[in-house]
Amino acid sequence: MSSKNKIAILLFIVVASLALWIYLHNSQGTIRKELYDFAVDDTSSINKIFMVSMSGKQVTLERTKSKFWLVNGKFNARIDAMKNLLTTIKDMRVREPVAKSALENISKDLASSATKVEIYQKGKLVKKYYVGGDTQDGMGTFMLLTELESGNNSSMPFVMFIPGFNGFLSVRYLLDEETWRDKTIYGFYPDQITSISMKFVHSPDSSFTISLPEINKISLADSKGNNIANFDTLKVKRYITYFSNLSYETLKNNSRKSFKDSIFTKPVHIIELKDKDGKIHIMKTFVKPVDDPNKTDQVTGKHITQDVERMYALFNDDKDMVTIQYFGFGKIFHSVSYFKKNFPSPLNPSRKK
Repeated sequence: MSSKNKIAILLFIVVASLALWIYLHNSQGTIRKELYDFAVDDTSSINKIFMVSMSGKQVTLERTKSKFWLVNGKFNARIDAMKNLLTTIKDMRVREPVAKSALENISKDLASSATKVEIYQKGKLVKKYYVGGDTQDGMGTFMLLTELESGNNSSMPFVMFIPGFNGFLSVRYLLDEETWRDKTIYGFYPDQITSISMKFVHSPDSSFTISLPEINKISLADSKGNNIANFDTLKVKRYITYFSNLSYETLKNNSRKSFKDSIFTKPVHIIELKDKDGKIHIMKTFVKPVDDPNKTDQVTGKHITQDVERMYALFNDDKDMVTIQYFGFGKIFHSVSYFKKNFPSPLNPSRKK
């Protein structure tokens, strides 16, 4: 978008906002505040948001005592999506009333395809409105407010926007459960971890267990449970921090039935993290076949069968199937040898094993 267009759009918003202010405050054209007061100033006291489409698709977001948000009572909501929604709820403003010439069509669209939004503070319904389509310039969204005292919908829809934000708002009112879902598989800080066990199914001798009975006390054991005395403490400590932010790429639950059972016959890795509450969080990884069965290596010409960038994984008691990237997870797939002090370093490859 050119600078001239940006300036033109900004001027339009300023002029429209000024005209709206004059219209709302003019004694000849007074509109009751109840008809355009969409925003909720105190989002910190919002504890529930319910959204449903006319087709029945719905999502409920509830704030827990730990201040996390749950999606349909099942799993944590994405932090970024919740931030965007709460920002919208607080900062959106009226850009202009819907023009009389478009009023009939916009009202029909709101009645047939809008998303109903209910906002609760401390369990009490404080706001109810309908989110419709977006304006042609992509800078506003049509909304209609419900007056809570009477339960009647306003007859006057408005174009809503966020000052300083170049875009429409409807996209922030997500209804897809999986889109809301937080992608974190492991999100534990060192002081929340009791132990980490890494099992290499195809090479058991590479497996190991890290134990943290106390925050400053760490032990390392091999695949047979024998303690390793001479290990690199700094490497182990750094390794533990990797489990503070490990997230999947794509959720595959909807297409899981179409995958061959042979893919999940034998995992590559089995990771077990035990938290301070005694709960064990297990993730299993599996080879992901290449999407193109005819793919060959450009250098060797050999047939490629395994995706070298991604793997499949199961977690949450094997209920969830996802794809993960080696780019993010490769750092945890070290063998026990990596932690030994005599393990060759990339900076000093001459060191003997």
